[in-house]
Amino acid sequence: MTRREFTKAVQRAALARAGGRCEGVLTDGTRCPCTLQVGRFHYDHIIPAALTEDASLANCQVLCRPCHAAKTATDVAVIARVRRQRDRHTGIAEPHRRPLPGSRASPFKRLIGGGIVRRDTGERLR
Repeated sequence: MTRREFTKAVQRAALARAGGRCEGVLTDGTRCPCTLQVGRFHYDHIIPAALTEDASLANCQVLCRPCHAAKTATDVAVIARVRRQRDRHTGIAEPHRRPLPGSRASPFKRLIGGGIVRRDTGERLR
């Protein structure tokens, strides 16, 4: 899935909607008091672009740099979690992942005396 950026028309409309102020919401629920300065704000996807292809005005917000950095930090964790869940649901696994030696997922079992036995056949290897 490719990242969809906002068009110039959407950016103009979002900037007009913001009214010169950051659209970020602080932790106490109030709107960020920062005024937008040229070159010191970002157009942000409300729902991250990695999760949706929506590049419309409804998914666009204008944020000051500190608000954008804080939101992006939380978005990274959400995106990673969603990708892990999607991979687990579809059965995608890391191809180079090996089970820990002696764990239940391993084909070998370590005996208390130090020997190693193959789990499926019971054949003693050491």
